[in-house]
Amino acid sequence: MTAVKVQEFTYDEEVKESVDFENDLNESLETPKRPEVIAVPYSPSRKLEKISKMEKVIVAFIVLFTIGLSILTIKIRTSISQVEQDITTIQKEVEVDEQESQQLEQEKSELSKSDRIQKIAEKKGLSIDSDHLRKVKK
Repeated sequence: MTAVKVQEFTYDEEVKESVDFENDLNESLETPKRPEVIAVPYSPSRKLEKISKMEKVIVAFIVLFTIGLSILTIKIRTSISQVEQDITTIQKEVEVDEQESQQLEQEKSELSKSDRIQKIAEKKGLSIDSDHLRKVKK
């Protein structure tokens, strides 16, 4: 007799293949998977919503205090520099006055010399009477 060759297939292999086909079909029909959720940083307005009113008041007070302090510092430095400028101006005026005073003292001492006074008196025709002449000391 002729021998018939029969290939034997196991039932398990066919079931596995059909299950894999069904899984592939189900996956392709399912809605696409969502990407992972990425945490986006809050916008400034959302961050401010989480801060209490008291904290906002405190921060505003600190900011205003800092601005006021900086303005006050600038004002004080400006006034200090103005006062320093006034002081230097007054010192220069004092120096000029002192120089002028010294110059006038020197002129006075030159003009009040007795030799000079005698020459002027002789030119004008005056004579010196020794009896009426006195020397005054300072």
